[in-house]
Amino acid sequence: MDKYAKAFVKAGLIYLGMGTIMGICMVVWPDIRFTITRVHVHTLLLGFMAMMIYGVGYHILPRFMGRPVYSHRLGNAQVWFANISLIGLSISWILEASLGGVWHTLAILFGLGQGVSIFLFIINLWKSMTPQTSG
Repeated sequence: MDKYAKAFVKAGLIYLGMGTIMGICMVVWPDIRFTITRVHVHTLLLGFMAMMIYGVGYHILPRFMGRPVYSHRLGNAQVWFANISLIGLSISWILEASLGGVWHTLAILFGLGQGVSIFLFIINLWKSMTPQTSG
């Protein structure tokens, strides 16, 4: 398994644990629900689900096609973009709920970082599955 595929799977498992702890905290301390609901949902969707899909997708799909991943550099870059932007988005949302202002702008920027990460995955796997022309 490529290093970045394994990093995505491990990150996904960590985010699953974090999302579970947040869910328990929201039940035990209902006053924090407003502050962390978006963070909880995105930790599970972008953190667990998406990162698990990235890791498994990078490992399995190219093998099904009988080709290597198009670019290991894009895979490595995506690991960093995905994790930094998700953590930044989560922190920005928590601080936005209590402080407002610039934190909303940072949340937008980190959200765009998630978009970049998603498109890196699309491009990398799309090109991995595109038939190679012999020249």
